[in-house]
Amino acid sequence: MFTTLFAKIAAVVKWFADLFVAIFQAIWHVLTDLVCWSFESALGIVFTAVDAIDVSGFSTAIGSFSQLPAEILNVLMLLGFGEAMTIIGAALLIRFGLQLIPFVRLGS
Repeated sequence: MFTTLFAKIAAVVKWFADLFVAIFQAIWHVLTDLVCWSFESALGIVFTAVDAIDVSGFSTAIGSFSQLPAEILNVLMLLGFGEAMTIIGAALLIRFGLQLIPFVRLGS
């Protein structure tokens, strides 16, 4: 008689333990989804802001290099002008990006 009573109590305790684990997992999934959703929303805003930037001036400036004589273009290519401009552009983008973060602009 006591063994069946203890078995029923153990079953109820196990059910509550399983319920607690299921609730904890559900809350965990909601919180991780909330973090992912907020990160996705922030990236959507960044994508919209970057998409709104007008880069037609850059394309006309890059197009003006085709008007240079072939000899000058060959020398610039041999000197690594394209790679140098890529490195300088990436460095400027990183610097401007770091300027947007508070407390990072202390050294510049």
